[in-house]
Amino acid sequence: MDGLLASPWDQYLPPNTPSSAYSDLAQTIQYQPLNVQRLLDAGAIRITDPAGKADNPDGWSLVTRYNDVLPSSVTPKWANRPSSYEQALSVLNQPGPLYDGKYRQILWSARELGLRPEDVFMPQAPQPTGLLGGPR
Repeated sequence: MDGLLASPWDQYLPPNTPSSAYSDLAQTIQYQPLNVQRLLDAGAIRITDPAGKADNPDGWSLVTRYNDVLPSSVTPKWANRPSSYEQALSVLNQPGPLYDGKYRQILWSARELGLRPEDVFMPQAPQPTGLLGGPR
């Protein structure tokens, strides 16, 4: 397509099948901060309680739609854990808490739910410019 992207997702997540979401494609992903609340509201991610330890607010797990749709997955049985949302959001909104495969699972999940990249990523702050409009 002469430099044009077939999908707005192509610059973030190469066209793939769910099984390739774990492959080593880190160089093709632009790691931008995620709008975790929007992803949670849309069902692309869930904060769960896999061990049933409701008395431990730090004991949560991040589950993606990708995890839930795998035929052999046990994650659909894991209860959502709203009491841990605040703690999870503070962790997930910091740089670097996700490994490459989980980041790709989140992007795959958002794409499959019909979300647009601009809905998934946090807005980027404008870069400061010098007097002549160039970078400082």
